[in-house]
Amino acid sequence: MLGVTVPIISFLLLAGPVLAGEANVPASDLEASSSSQSGGCVESDTVMCLQDGRYEATLEWMTPDGRAGEAKVARPRTSDSGLFYFFSYNNWEVLLKVLDGCTFNGHHWVYAASASDLGMELVVRDTTLPDTQVNAKTYTFAPHSRRAQMPGESDEDYQANVLAKGHPALTDSSAFPDACES
Repeated sequence: MLGVTVPIISFLLLAGPVLAGEANVPASDLEASSSSQSGGCVESDTVMCLQDGRYEATLEWMTPDGRAGEAKVARPRTSDSGLFYFFSYNNWEVLLKVLDGCTFNGHHWVYAASASDLGMELVVRDTTLPDTQVNAKTYTFAPHSRRAQMPGESDEDYQANVLAKGHPALTDSSAFPDACES
């Protein structure tokens, strides 16, 4: 048995990581997680559907000089979470999660973490709620402009005050108050 296991382990180690655009996700799995009878989300290259198609998420990026574009959805993903990329499918920029927190506080939650200093506008919409209820949340982060290190400014101060500035993690545990059953 050991003789069979070692080559398989060696192959897995040599194969390297699965890259976003290389993931082999069966079409039936993608269809099941991207839309459902209860949700109205239709997944595309720029639209991420979460929670069995109930939530539709889009992300737009913008540079300090005014260029902008739509983020793309990386594959694979789960029914609760996914990744967006801006320029290259193997360079993920934002992790997004929409969780059912009904048993904890009666809300659905939105969490996101950015690995970019570009500006972003994230829109998460509950496709099952009418427009008369809170059915969409927009989260905006301004792009960070990087200045040059000033004469006399220490490397430590420049790192702490300029280079280390990024977007804070988004933790909205009260995002959708009307999403839970009464």
